[in-house]
Order: sequence, then C-alpha cells, then structure tokens
Amino acid sequence: CLIIASLASSSRLVCYYNSLAEDRAAYGKVTISDIDPNQCTHLIYAFSDINNNELVTASTTSSIDYQAFNGLKTRNPQLKTLLAVGGLIFNIQKFSTMVAQQPNRATFIQSVITVLRANGFDGLNLDWRYPGGPGSQPQDKHGFTLLCTELKKAFVDEGTATNCERLILTASVSAEKPIIDASYEIAQIATQLDFINVLTFDFHETRETVTGHHSPLFQGSKDIGNKTVFNTDFAMRYWRDQGVPTDKLNLGLAAFGRAFNLSTTSSDVGAPASGPGEEGCYTGEQGLWSAYETCLYIEGVPINLITDQKVPYATTDNQWVGFDNKDSLDAKVNYLKNNNFG
Repeated sequence: CLIIASLASSSRLVCYYNSLAEDRAAYGKVTISDIDPNQCTHLIYAFSDINNNELVTASTTSSIDYQAFNGLKTRNPQLKTLLAVGGLIFNIQKFSTMVAQQPNRATFIQSVITVLRANGFDGLNLDWRYPGGPGSQPQDKHGFTLLCTELKKAFVDEGTATNCERLILTASVSAEKPIIDASYEIAQIATQLDFINVLTFDFHETRETVTGHHSPLFQGSKDIGNKTVFNTDFAMRYWRDQGVPTDKLNLGLAAFGRAFNLSTTSSDVGAPASGPGEEGCYTGEQGLWSAYETCLYIEGVPINLITDQKVPYATTDNQWVGFDNKDSLDAKVNYLKNNNFG
C-alpha cells in the first residue's frame, strides 16, 4: 500500500503479483481478488515455468488464476497484464537450454504466443536471473539477445497476421554492474524490449558480516571498493549510459525489508552481523520481511534515516532491518521523475 500511494502519479506503475502469496497463512494470504486493478498501469503474474522448451503453467491451479487475473481488466479496461517466466528460485538451466539453439527458441516463442493469447495476457516478462549470473553458460549473454530479438519479431508478425494489438515484451534485469556486464548486450536488447524493470534491491545480502540497506537510493559514506556501485542511482544511470532510453527504464521498488542478526551492541549501518534475521511470520524466509511483516515487527520502534542514502532502518532486540517507507519511496519517485525514467 505504501508503494502504490507514493507512485500513483508516475507515468508507468508496474506491479508484480507473487502467486505463492495465495498459500500463506492467515493475514499473510493474498489472492487475486485482493488486487485493486486501478492502482497499477501494468500487472505481472509471477511466475510461469519452462518444460521441454515450452512455456507452461507453474501449477495445476495456474490456469484458473490466469483467468481471474486477466478478469481484473473488466474493472480497469486500460490495465495491461503480463505473464512472467523465471524468478529468483527458477532453474536457470531451463533458460540456458532453451536459448542455446534456434529450434528450441522457436518452440518456446510459439508456446508463449499460444499461452498469452489463450489466457488473455497482453505480454511477457522475461525474469531470467541472470544470463551472466551463477550457473549460467558463456553463450547465454548472446542467447538472451537472440531470444529478445526473435520474440519481438514473432510478436510483430503475429499481431499483423491476426489484426490484434501486438503483445508486449519486457524484461526484469540486474542492477549490479558485474552481473549487468556479464549478462546483457544492452544496446541490442534495448531496441527489442518495450520496457526494462531494473531490480534495484538486494544490493546487500543478509549473509554479509555487517549490516547494510538492501535498496539504497545513493552511495553511502561507508561504501568502499566494489560496494560504491551497489545503489539505485548508479544502476539506473549505468543502464541509461549504456544506451537504453530513459523512458524504457523502470526503477524497482521492493515491498519487503532485509533483516540481519546483530552480533554486538552496535546498531549503526555497518554494524557487525551474524547472518540473516528471523524469518517473517507469514513469508517464512529468514532475513526477508514483507512490508506488512516489517510494519508489524517495528511497531513503536524509532525509525532511523540513513541520510546520504535516503532510506530508513530500524532495530528491535537484536534484529536490524532496512526497508522503505513513504518518505524513502517519495524520494525515489522524485528521483525517477527528475531523471525522466519510466
């Protein structure tokens, strides 16, 4: 709710729906019927799967979900819906195998068009994390370019042949310079993608030995070495400077915080930490607190501002959590508007 309140006036607001939220207990359960379709310009259903080089549903109930998800457009005819494939825990070998050979890509592309049209989606979101990340193959960087190029051509041809509005093609991409350099032929994919979601969060992971905000807007005074590029501002400017038009770049906002276990009485940014914090009571993952879990856990606790990075953190007992609130979201929205990002 904080994200939507802050971004209501932006030109494009792309919202992910994590279908795993349907399986959470009690107040953590979020279903498609809980979505307000008037808050976002684009809604992405996460996630679908790949099997034998074809796009497939991730579960037996996904097809029912697809119909309900796209049914939201009856309440907002301007809404665009996309289906995401991939995600953080996806087996990226499936992507590697699919892009490695042209016949495999052709099989995938035809299945994409079939699934999207059959279920009423307006487009596809490629969420491959990452073509140049751990577990990837050397040829995946160029393979991703080929996939984007061939998808775009197929979408154009299919739209022309059927006299339908062309399907939308988007990607969610890394915000970390080493992975960006290893994963993307940026100038080439920029011409094929309708917009690009830059995942400007998880710059600091809870397995690190000191605390740090996972989604800072700017470089921090304590950032040294390669950490100087682990911030939203650097990532967005880097993608822009590599040739992507600013209006195609979406700045990612995380609806969660990252929590650390403090190992001493120190609680500042850079304080010693001993791994991820406690698991969220609904999400069940150590060190990850959804926005509503963060609000629950820090109720009545003083909020501290990391002044140079424009983001807040809080401590409760031996837990240190970096997150976003209305002020930090406002700062990020002002930043993207001032820089003409999408």
